[in-house]
Amino acid sequence: MAPYKRQTSPRRPPAAKAPLTGAIIDAVLHYADLQEDQGCGRTLLRLSPRRLAEAGVKARLGANLDRARGVSILWNDREGEIVRIFDRPSRLMA
Repeated sequence: MAPYKRQTSPRRPPAAKAPLTGAIIDAVLHYADLQEDQGCGRTLLRLSPRRLAEAGVKARLGANLDRARGVSILWNDREGEIVRIFDRPSRLMA
């Protein structure tokens, strides 16, 4: 058999993001002021920049404020439960 050299990728894998905390999820559910109807009894909940600037929200989230900027929660209105949580880097939020 012919010898071969193992190819290695010059790219590094993206750094792993810490998991969302319950405090962030709870704050988004409690303070969400952007609600978009998704149909079939589901609503997308998010925090607006104006809401994130409020003193109570800042105090509750503390160091997690920037992380909460990119969190959206798909909520099932009929069942009263979370369907899915979306966590986008805040630098991509418009």
